[in-house]
Amino acid sequence: MNPKFSKRTLRTSLLAGAALGLSGANLFADDATPAKATLTSDAFPTSDSYIKISGQAASIKGDDSAFAKRLHQPEKGGAGIEDYHLIKSLPKDYSMVVDGHALSGPEDYLGQFVVSKNEVGALEVGYKSFRTFYDGVGGFFPLNNQWLPLINQDLHTDRRKFWAKATINLPDLPVLTLSYTNEIRDGKKDSTIWGDTDLTGLPFALAPNPISAVRKIVPSYLDLDEHHEVLEASIKHTIGKTTIQLTALNDRTDNLDTRYVTRFPGESIPWAISRLSTSSNSVTGRSPQNIAKAAAPATSWNNQVDLQQSDGIKTRTSAVIGKIDSALTDKITVHVGGSYQLMHSDIASNRPLVTSTPTSTGAVPVTTATFTNLVGSSRIKRFTGSTSIDYDITKDIFASVGYRYEEEFIKAKDTYSVIAASGTPATTLTTTPRKAWSKLNQDSSTPVAELRYSGIKNLSLYATGSKRDLDGEEKNTSPHNPLTSLNGALVNNNLSEDHGNYKVGGNWRACSALTLRAEGFQKHHQFESAGFGLNLGEYYLVDSQFKGVKLTAIVKPIATLSFTTRYVAQRGELQVTGEDKFDSGDVKNHSISETIDWAPSKAVYVQLNGSLVFNTISTIYPRAGSTIATVNGSGVTTASSYDVNKVLQNGDSNYRTGNAIIGFVAAKNTDIQLQYTYYRSNNSDASLAAFTQPYGADSRDSMVTVGIKHKISDTIIFNAKVGYIDSVSNATGGFTNYHGPLGYLSMDFAL
Repeated sequence: MNPKFSKRTLRTSLLAGAALGLSGANLFADDATPAKATLTSDAFPTSDSYIKISGQAASIKGDDSAFAKRLHQPEKGGAGIEDYHLIKSLPKDYSMVVDGHALSGPEDYLGQFVVSKNEVGALEVGYKSFRTFYDGVGGFFPLNNQWLPLINQDLHTDRRKFWAKATINLPDLPVLTLSYTNEIRDGKKDSTIWGDTDLTGLPFALAPNPISAVRKIVPSYLDLDEHHEVLEASIKHTIGKTTIQLTALNDRTDNLDTRYVTRFPGESIPWAISRLSTSSNSVTGRSPQNIAKAAAPATSWNNQVDLQQSDGIKTRTSAVIGKIDSALTDKITVHVGGSYQLMHSDIASNRPLVTSTPTSTGAVPVTTATFTNLVGSSRIKRFTGSTSIDYDITKDIFASVGYRYEEEFIKAKDTYSVIAASGTPATTLTTTPRKAWSKLNQDSSTPVAELRYSGIKNLSLYATGSKRDLDGEEKNTSPHNPLTSLNGALVNNNLSEDHGNYKVGGNWRACSALTLRAEGFQKHHQFESAGFGLNLGEYYLVDSQFKGVKLTAIVKPIATLSFTTRYVAQRGELQVTGEDKFDSGDVKNHSISETIDWAPSKAVYVQLNGSLVFNTISTIYPRAGSTIATVNGSGVTTASSYDVNKVLQNGDSNYRTGNAIIGFVAAKNTDIQLQYTYYRSNNSDASLAAFTQPYGADSRDSMVTVGIKHKISDTIIFNAKVGYIDSVSNATGGFTNYHGPLGYLSMDFAL
């Protein structure tokens, strides 16, 4: 698939002599190595100041964009400074710390310096940016191997942040802090709000066939342009055993994101079919248009629609936050806090739909919109107060109780226009204005409690709990035409929420060879909306309950061998109430992992990791059952029966992972490390494609590496790794598979 393979292989083979010309340390960085990996610690000196230059290259055959998304860097590699750290003393007892890195390819950059002096203060200034890679692919339909990626699959977003912080900390005076941050996110990323297509190889959905041929597998993407600024000032002072802190901040956002979706790409109903009457035959239930479409190719079943939805929002938030911490006695400490926030927001949005409408002279683009020129604003006021008491009842018993209260007032309004098309062909446009408003007042209270006990030797117990209750009143009007109506349908709703979060656990060091940890948790969330008054609103309730356990056992039979076993189990149930109450979901999660650390000698270490995860989210499956056939008065079957369970499937996310690291001393100044990683998921069932879209991950990833770490001199350390990666994705029909060799080099220089 790659005509440049031989050149890339040559580039990889040149790694041994090109340490300064390669990059991409994310994949092979030493962060993946256990702390005990440096076996000959006396041979590898450390320095307070250093620079690490590294590089990486790969020779990948297959999908380059899938590789970049999985490995967080492009296949082409790059070059740069992986890490830089400098500590320097300055005149007059000042000191300076500089940190940074600059990696091309992954486009990961950092520059930060801090100048400080004890009992005077510090100044910190920094800038960082990094890139996240995405691939512009949608879904895959297995029955006809339909694959519709974006023309440009290589997508990425860049995140950049500048910050500056000044602190004045003079003896016996309040500590003053002023900080400013400016964050930007821009670029393109994929989206799972996919477009639909008829190109699935399935027959057109004519009675008695009830299964639609349409599947949502067409890729879409977001174009991001987001800005966030925060200016914050605080003063903090301690008098005796009491600390007082006051903070004022100004927070601004300015975002404009645009989503691009195409429905039925490449499809257009011919004029001869589109102008047919859509009235149904009383015997067969088939319209002349549908009969004609059934005889036509799939590219004539629907019209292409290009959707471009832009969503802009600007917010301005001002807040004042106060906090007091006071030790009343050696055993009792009181915390009191409060805040006031005021936020103004303005929104602007457009959603033009460009439809390839058939006419007698051919398809023409017609632009309609469910909303266009949407403009709105909101105003939010929020008051918050909290207090808590920490009490060391005895040297073994600690208790804390607290309470938080919040009150919120929201007003919002918006206007927009609807553009609709009518006629045959549908090219006559009509624009209708719309207007709406809403008000919401709500308050919440949250008591919190914590208890810890350590009175039994080698045993500690703890319990925490919180319960949040919210009450509110909502008034709004449905969108209406302001030229013909003062208000739309007025609605009054009482809102209530109930959130609980509780856990209890303990840590027990039974002996030097056995440590046990256990935690049980339970949480529930309920939201209710109930109409009231003359303008009665709707009634619905959403409820969920989750409970589970977390268990850990650390077994160390001998000093050089340890086993760490972790098990997490969680079960959740969800209910929805409208006119009737029914169970809407069931969540089950079980995960078990094992880590084995073994150091048979000072020259060898081994670490093995493995995990199994079973996760299922079910809605109505397997309770959906079957839909029976329908027959009209003439005895003609108008809709065949089918198994609904094959349409409404569970959402499974089961996978297993493995990782093995073996390191040993090859010579006094040289360490060798071998590593293997593995991932496997199998949650997609292609046999369901005739009834639904078979979502679910079905992939296998594996990678093996061999690394060497060698001390060249007391100030230079050399690292090199080579490896091979292989990724197979059955869920995408193999179109995102990739495999090939990788190489990494780095040089550490003490400064």
